[in-house]
Amino acid sequence: MLLWLPLVIGLGVVLTIFQAHLREEQPPWAVLVGISFVVVVFLALIPQFTSSFGALTALAREAQVSSIYLNPVLKTIGVAYLTSFGVQISREAGEEAISGMIELAGKLVILLIALPLLQAILYTLFGILGF
Repeated sequence: MLLWLPLVIGLGVVLTIFQAHLREEQPPWAVLVGISFVVVVFLALIPQFTSSFGALTALAREAQVSSIYLNPVLKTIGVAYLTSFGVQISREAGEEAISGMIELAGKLVILLIALPLLQAILYTLFGILGF
């Protein structure tokens, strides 16, 4: 299960060295190599994400946690990972302003996802306090 990690690390180090040389001669190709690596690794990790989300769902079901509480958490994790990939790719291309906007958009989406959960927590708290 974890045997893919040394492969990803090794390939990442080799591609980093290759990119350092390629960036001097062909900067657009260096960015393309980085993006390709990210996409390939992300696609290879999708089964791992799926099994992790399945395990979290099963754990929540055993603990009798409602999906109202679990779904926002899982969505937030997904948004955080996707935002992180977008930010890193933009930074790799040297586009700090774009990466900043991607980061801001990701934070806003996470806030919007968390609002129903925050509302449920506040209603529960108000019910306990008698408001």
